[in-house]
Amino acid sequence: MTKNLIKQMMKRAEDTSHILDSAALIEKINSGYIAKQEPKYTKKKTFAPSSLVYGHGECPRYWYFAFEGNIFESNSTPYDVANMTAGTKSHDRIQQAMLDSGIAKEYLDDDNNPTTEFKVVNDDPPIFGWGDAMINMNDEDIVGEIKTMKSEAFENFKIKNEPAEYHVKQLIIYMKVLKKSKGVLIYENKNNHDLLVFPIEVTPKYKEWIDNTFDWMRTVYKSWKDKQLPQKNYRANSKICKNCPVKAVCATAEPGVVKIKSLGGFSEAVQ
Repeated sequence: MTKNLIKQMMKRAEDTSHILDSAALIEKINSGYIAKQEPKYTKKKTFAPSSLVYGHGECPRYWYFAFEGNIFESNSTPYDVANMTAGTKSHDRIQQAMLDSGIAKEYLDDDNNPTTEFKVVNDDPPIFGWGDAMINMNDEDIVGEIKTMKSEAFENFKIKNEPAEYHVKQLIIYMKVLKKSKGVLIYENKNNHDLLVFPIEVTPKYKEWIDNTFDWMRTVYKSWKDKQLPQKNYRANSKICKNCPVKAVCATAEPGVVKIKSLGGFSEAVQ
């Protein structure tokens, strides 16, 4: 009896194959994720903190081509796009919870809907970004930045009891622009929505790094204004160049006339 039931179930499963090609359907869905990822002309006017602190953002040559205006090519996979979209939805949910709890300042988006997001703008050097939330605790404003991640990464940060360096960098750039001494990184586990909080204060190490970084941005921006292309700091097959949106432009451009070191990390600052 049991064997016959198993055979019937297997037959029904096999019979569904004539309905459609499963692999083809998955391929179509994935193609939809990257349908709008075609190469396009892009001209940056400001440094973006989220780009600056990770990967090709530390390269002065990238920013020269970005400010000059060039064709940007996306290397995002369908998984990357899906992951970013899921992250955006999670941000919306967490920000709404912050509004409903009354701990975050309310702003209005372009459609006059309430949000916790706010613009972070600086003139010298030119910076533009979006802060996730301005949290008020004990009558003090604290700059909040939200990051979502898979369970494995979340648990790793929990065990180490420290956040990712590039997340801290992004946050303290916002803090400097906003003239705030305190910030907080809020991590969410995508698998179960657990939260992990890392309070951030400006230490001598952070202060030196942020001051050097602002000077670095001024130097890089001036090199573009003066039309002095920075020299290459990496081999074409380096990890930094791998996902750079202007790597094709960079590869065929002149070798450069000015030497500007790449943006450094906290290890190069005072301890």
